[in-house]
Amino acid sequence: MSSSIFNKILEEKIDFFRYSFKETSKGLYYDGVSKKLIHPGEYGVFRENVCKEYLRAITPLKLDFGAGFIINDKGDVSTQIDIIIFDKNNTPLIENNEKQKFFPVETVVGIVEVKSDLNKLQLKEALNKLARNKILKEKMTTPSVITREEAGFDPENYAYDNIFSVLICNKFNFNFDNICNEIDGFYEQDILTRQKHNLIISVEDGLLAYYDENRKIVMYPKINQYEFKHSLIRPPVENSNLHLKVAGSYIFMGTSSASIYYPEITDYLGIQLNGGIFSYQE
Repeated sequence: MSSSIFNKILEEKIDFFRYSFKETSKGLYYDGVSKKLIHPGEYGVFRENVCKEYLRAITPLKLDFGAGFIINDKGDVSTQIDIIIFDKNNTPLIENNEKQKFFPVETVVGIVEVKSDLNKLQLKEALNKLARNKILKEKMTTPSVITREEAGFDPENYAYDNIFSVLICNKFNFNFDNICNEIDGFYEQDILTRQKHNLIISVEDGLLAYYDENRKIVMYPKINQYEFKHSLIRPPVENSNLHLKVAGSYIFMGTSSASIYYPEITDYLGIQLNGGIFSYQE
C-alpha cells in the first residue's frame, strides 16, 4: 500500500524540480544564439535554490539549508559548498561583512554539490571535493553529543557520524554503462571508503547509490566494517521520476539519522577555561 496523498504531492514537487532545473533555468540564463550562459553566477544560484525546494520536501523540518563554508576548531575551512544542511536550533550565525557564512562542522549533517552536465573529469573533481569537505567532521576536538543513539564519535564504524554527501547534476556527458565498476577509480588514493559519496543524482540518467549482500539499496558506502558495492538505479520510461523518489527517501533517512554535536565555542576561540586565568570569590 502507498499513500496517494504523499505520492501526488511528491510527484508535483519532483515535476517542478525537474522542469525548473532543466528547462526554466536554461530559458532564463541561456542565449540560444551565442550558445552561452547569460549571468552564469545567477544561473548557478537559481539551480541551487531549485534543489533546495526539492530537498525541503524530503528533509526534516528541524534542519535548514545554507551556502558557504564549513569550519572546525582546528582552523580548517572547506571549499565553498553549494548547499549545507545543518541543525538550525544549535548553529550560531557566523557571517563576515561580505555576507559569507561559516558553519561549525559539529551541526552539519549534509552537503550537496549542484552541477550541470558532467564529463568524467568533472565528475571526478566534484566527487573528490565532496570527500575532502566531508573529512572535516573527523577532526572535531571535543565531540559532545546532541543527537545520537549514545555518546561517542566513531566515523569509521558508525556511518551516521559522517556528513551525508550528495551530488546533483543534470546528466552525464559520457558513456556510463560501466560506471559502477569505474567509480572507485575516480577517487584520489588517500580517500577512504567512508568518505566517499552517499548519493549521486543525475536528473536525466538515474541514481548512484550502493547495495548490500541481500541486493537491498543502501545510501552508505560502508557500515561497520562492511563495504558495499555501487548500484545504479535507472528510471523506467513509464516512471521517469522513480530515481528521484528513491533519492528522496534516502536523503530523508540519511539527514534525519545523522549525528549532531555541540559546537564548543571556546574551542573555536582558543580559550582555556582553567589554569588560573580567572579568579573566584567564595
